[in-house]
Amino acid sequence: MKRRQFLMGASAAIGLPLLPSLLPRSSWGGQITPPTRLLVYYVPNGMQMGFFTPDNEGPDYDLKEITGSLQPVKDRVSVLTGFANVPAVDVVAGDHARGTGSFLTCVPIRHTAGNDIYNGVSMDQVVAQTIGQDTPFPSLQVGIQPGGNTGDCTAGYSCAYTRNVAWAGPQTPLPNITDPQVLFDRLFGVDLSLTPEQRLLRGRMRASILDEVHTEALSLQVRMGADDRLKLDQYLTAVREVEVRVGSMGGGGSCAPAERPPRDVSYAEHVGVMHELMVLALQCDMTRVVTFMIGPAASNQTYDFIGVPGAHHQISHHQDLETNILDLVTIGNWEVAQFADLVSRLDATPDAQGSLLDGTLAYFSSEISDGDRHDHHNLPVLLAGGGNGVHQPGIHRRYTPTTNELGRPIADLYLWMLQTMGVDVSTFGSDGIAPIDDLA
Repeated sequence: MKRRQFLMGASAAIGLPLLPSLLPRSSWGGQITPPTRLLVYYVPNGMQMGFFTPDNEGPDYDLKEITGSLQPVKDRVSVLTGFANVPAVDVVAGDHARGTGSFLTCVPIRHTAGNDIYNGVSMDQVVAQTIGQDTPFPSLQVGIQPGGNTGDCTAGYSCAYTRNVAWAGPQTPLPNITDPQVLFDRLFGVDLSLTPEQRLLRGRMRASILDEVHTEALSLQVRMGADDRLKLDQYLTAVREVEVRVGSMGGGGSCAPAERPPRDVSYAEHVGVMHELMVLALQCDMTRVVTFMIGPAASNQTYDFIGVPGAHHQISHHQDLETNILDLVTIGNWEVAQFADLVSRLDATPDAQGSLLDGTLAYFSSEISDGDRHDHHNLPVLLAGGGNGVHQPGIHRRYTPTTNELGRPIADLYLWMLQTMGVDVSTFGSDGIAPIDDLA
């Protein structure tokens, strides 16, 4: 039976990273294989692929204007081009909704704004259904912008399609947690069934989650080797830092009532805090499957802080105007930089046999490629991490059409991911029948 590692406090249980010296003696000296983890990173409104796609294939690919922010982690990230999501193609309007709804399902969604939504099961949830029982949370869905799943969000398509990429079933989208305090509380043991007053009282009584478990952490350290003591110290320090940052974003700390961050908190800081929380969730093995939406489909987020004050979706209908295209390149570069930041955090986090990134497949993409033409082919795809040896990153692979003229089905990439994550499947979605085999 798998032995999980926890620090137990009076009112909290904090999962620990895998610490070999705390495992049973029978396992000492053996090779410890960390679990493989999956992280999906969605960005809206596509990319200008002429400023994204490397000119050369293979290793040491060249960085373009959008991907230049990958430089610090270039050898840990592959660029994959030529993929298409054909099930999202239709002759009617609504490409953002279709592209996002089928982003991880690769099946056509039902055109409706009512309660009769219909989709497939997303790739991440197929993984979660296979390995999710090994962790407290089978999967986590994280986002930045809140919003409900009812109503018409675009061209007669339900908001359920535009605000979610994780689907547990054809009519079961899994909403994102967008409040950092709520995510922190869910991960680290605050009882969300309590009233705000009860939670505040409990917070005052224990002062901090880490204060409750500090003594037990010290007692465990005498049984640890030097490497594990360093890992535990790094982990507890990271939890403390995130606790302080989340508390500063509104309400008064991890045990206070969870509130939406105040309005003067920047969008960029919100993204950074969510990065920290996702890494902690993976590090302490609270989950092994995470999806993250930096914005919903057709997001009209503004980017004044990088010199682009206009609405993203509006700018993405660029009409080949140079000013619009340059703004889209600036936004794309910032989005890729955020992914690079998350990759760096994973790579700096120790795991059983290396870094957390070594055991993770981190996938980055969007619902379309060109925002003006609403293309569902030549999608922007980045893949980071080693997945415990299944991916040798740092290359550019250009894929050619197989079952359709638009490109290699993105479902073939997902099928490979599923198989490497231990899922026994031979097909996925509407057109995933031939898993890619050239990334190891």
